[in-house]
Amino acid sequence: MSGDQLSAAASVVAYQAVTLTELRGLFDQVEFDLKEVLERERRVSDTLDSVESEFDAVRARLQAMGVLVPAQESQSSAVTTASVETPSRPRYAVPIVPTEGDFGQLVRLAEARLGLLGIDLTRDPLPQVLPSSQITRSLRSYAEEHGDVSWDKTDWTVVLVAGVLATLLDVILVRIPQDSTFLDTKYAGSPLTKWLQDRDRAQNVHDRFFKRFEKLAKVPYDAPTTQATGGLVSGMRPATHRLQSLGHDPALGLLVGVADLMHGTGTYIDKAGHLVQVAVDATPIDLINALITQVRHLLSDVYTPAGLQPPLFSLLQLGQIDSPFALGPSGVKVPWTDVARYMYTNGYDLRHFFTMGITPGVVSAIIRGYWLLKSYATGGTAAQRKLEHAKLTSMLLLGHTIATSGTLLKTGLLFGMNPAALNYNQILAMAPATIAWFKEAIARDHRISQALANEWESLLTESDRQS
Repeated sequence: MSGDQLSAAASVVAYQAVTLTELRGLFDQVEFDLKEVLERERRVSDTLDSVESEFDAVRARLQAMGVLVPAQESQSSAVTTASVETPSRPRYAVPIVPTEGDFGQLVRLAEARLGLLGIDLTRDPLPQVLPSSQITRSLRSYAEEHGDVSWDKTDWTVVLVAGVLATLLDVILVRIPQDSTFLDTKYAGSPLTKWLQDRDRAQNVHDRFFKRFEKLAKVPYDAPTTQATGGLVSGMRPATHRLQSLGHDPALGLLVGVADLMHGTGTYIDKAGHLVQVAVDATPIDLINALITQVRHLLSDVYTPAGLQPPLFSLLQLGQIDSPFALGPSGVKVPWTDVARYMYTNGYDLRHFFTMGITPGVVSAIIRGYWLLKSYATGGTAAQRKLEHAKLTSMLLLGHTIATSGTLLKTGLLFGMNPAALNYNQILAMAPATIAWFKEAIARDHRISQALANEWESLLTESDRQS
């Protein structure tokens, strides 16, 4: 058995439970024996009283007949002391009840005693020694105080359904951004992304809402070609210049793009995966104007034919990290830098990112909706839901894990290892789901540990008071 404090405490509690059970049995046996002895004594006393009466009657008749009856011996002299043999073993097997304060010695005694009783010390000893009714009461009390985070069959079913349904939508609705041919095989694109990227619709939206920002939001990180950067950024062309510019990233742009605007620079990633900063003949602006210009510029690019890359997607170009994908018939694996460029130029933009959001959205909506409905149906309160939030985070984590596994299988089996079939939004959703699960698990463990510490303090205080 492991030597950690929780396992040691479990052994001691199990030993104490066994000892209490044995003591209860011993007291029952002693009580039964005492009742039997007292009943025997009562019967003997009644018999002696009857015999004594008969003796008195006989003695009276003999005296009436003139027969001399000797005087009755005193009770003390008549009593014959019977030799009592000392039993070789005690009549009652009294269990050992330690009184020392050495917890380590108590643990060793507990483990030795439990081992003699046949308790498997490699597992939790408490369920092996406690009656099921007591375990049920303890679990119910524990759930009321700390929240019930156990799963039932319905919980498992809902999580599995959410993950499988999200995978099916990923295969049927999300698919890949555009109709394209990959390694001599033609694949149909997403109907929803096709609707979002429709040129006429996109041009209409751009002209109505965002075109006016083009003149108001000039930025220093918008070089379209390698030549425009003085040859410093290799591989730059109009179709990829936004991907290679960190200022165009919807997430990174709020940091890097704003910094470029404030310093009159452009920050790019070249074809070799190197981070390059290019000084531009542009007037630096203050932070507030930089933020406003940044937002305006991003909006002006959303509904253009090339669109904007998904959030943080530009970082895939950094370095020359090997990928599991081959983009040509030779089967040679290419680095993620080339994979990102291929995906972006084949419609993998912010609009397809919104389409991909269906998958994690379905997982979250189904699981969260079920969790709330179940809580309302069982009369759960807001405080109880807060205590049981660890269960929700674990359900969400498993649901997103199933959906992420589904998108990996979809990419490998159904789309012939086409990287454009990856659901980037679902992969990103794993990070907050995992962080939330760890955070809630740590917080729950802290609450339980604090409650145990308070209980120990209360017991020690009570013990000191009694001593």
